[in-house]
Amino acid sequence: MNEARQLPEKRLTKRVLPAQDQPIEVVIKLNGCIETTHATNISRHGMGVVLADEFQGCDINSSAYIDVKLPQPVNHSFSARVKIVHQQGNQFGIRFEIITSVDEEILSRYIDHRLVNTDGASVMKALYGI
Repeated sequence: MNEARQLPEKRLTKRVLPAQDQPIEVVIKLNGCIETTHATNISRHGMGVVLADEFQGCDINSSAYIDVKLPQPVNHSFSARVKIVHQQGNQFGIRFEIITSVDEEILSRYIDHRLVNTDGASVMKALYGI
């Protein structure tokens, strides 16, 4: 008898997409370079963003700072020190290095809300084009 087997999770925490009508606003500050964008996804440990200019002329290997505005239902803004851990063209993966425990708790509430209020089909379409 063939039993279903669960594949190991690549990430340690769940990653969610923001609601299309309620984007997560992000300002990234890196060595004098500043760019305003929206998160494409977010987790308790980091987020994905798309940047227009790929931070050309800036050292993306150093720590950066971000200001994040989470939408409803938490409607909360926070700042954090981050590290860019992945780049593919103009898509960047950002890991939170320093975030307050209060901000982390509110971020967790937002993520839990999105996990409950996001249907699987829209996630697959957004992430994989399926």
